[in-house]
Amino acid sequence: EIPVEKSVVEMCKSPRCPGYGKCSNCPPHVMGPDEAVNFIRSFEKALVFKLDIAPESLVRPNYHKLFRKVFLICTELERVALKEMYKEAKALAAGSCKPVFCPEQVCAVLEGKKCRYPHLARPSLEALGINVFKLAEKLDWKMHRFLRDTNPQSISNAVLVGMVLLQNRGRVKS
Repeated sequence: EIPVEKSVVEMCKSPRCPGYGKCSNCPPHVMGPDEAVNFIRSFEKALVFKLDIAPESLVRPNYHKLFRKVFLICTELERVALKEMYKEAKALAAGSCKPVFCPEQVCAVLEGKKCRYPHLARPSLEALGINVFKLAEKLDWKMHRFLRDTNPQSISNAVLVGMVLLQNRGRVKS
């Protein structure tokens, strides 16, 4: 039921997202939407969460701190899921990990090195082609579109969404 669309990844290209091509967790270096559909289908459940935030906070200089919260939450949920009961768990965050963790550095993975933040850096839902707006609609979450050219005063709230895909076969504990 997770909506994956090629058009979402196309939005990363034009107008070009600052993370596009600069990070191993962003297009075109991450799996494409067709592969993502099969990847997502290999999991049985998804834990989806949101952070309601003030729209104007997304245009402040330190806005990446909000995205960092999503990375911290989803990777902690992934860690707990793997430790406690799930055979597999895969966290997906909001936005590119590049400006959050390595804003002034080249992505180490793209240089053939190990990621500087392997315990935190994850692809975003959008990088895999997940249509977050349609997902929010399915979950009955009120979500206003906040795109690059959105005036923050024109909407009442903004939302950042994270997800952890879960595979409970081979459960260790219940």
